[in-house]
Amino acid sequence: MSKEYKKELLGFTAGNFDLLHPGYINCFKDAKNYCDKFIVFLQNDPSLHRSSKYKPVITAWDRYEALMSIKYIDEVYMYQTEEELYHLIEFWKPDIRILGEDYILEGKDGEAIPFTGDDLPPKIVYTTRSHGWSTTKLKDLITKQTIKQNTKILKENGDG
Repeated sequence: MSKEYKKELLGFTAGNFDLLHPGYINCFKDAKNYCDKFIVFLQNDPSLHRSSKYKPVITAWDRYEALMSIKYIDEVYMYQTEEELYHLIEFWKPDIRILGEDYILEGKDGEAIPFTGDDLPPKIVYTTRSHGWSTTKLKDLITKQTIKQNTKILKENGDG
């Protein structure tokens, strides 16, 4: 009797993961339910190409180390541009892509919101955002709390 070969399912997600928060941990944990090996493509600085994105406050190396310390993540690879991300997806040929459910929303013309590599084969698995966490929300909360507790910051900068 021959041994049956089982293909290892490879899953991935991509982003800059600047400030790790419970939402990310939930996503990574959930991702491991869909794949045997889970990799993260870590973007160095999304603000260089998209003005709507905050510049990361944590260095790329420190974010890499933090991600590698999470038990649900098997490997982390860096990229900067969306073109580089596309090539990473082509190279690794993952079976599954983990996206937040916010990508399900439809654009203005009724079409799905496009994303890098949406023409490539990985099956899309949407994870819930019901936890209410986002890096932007976290940075905004930190800013508000810092200003609230340190009103002199505004006075020193002539804003208060």
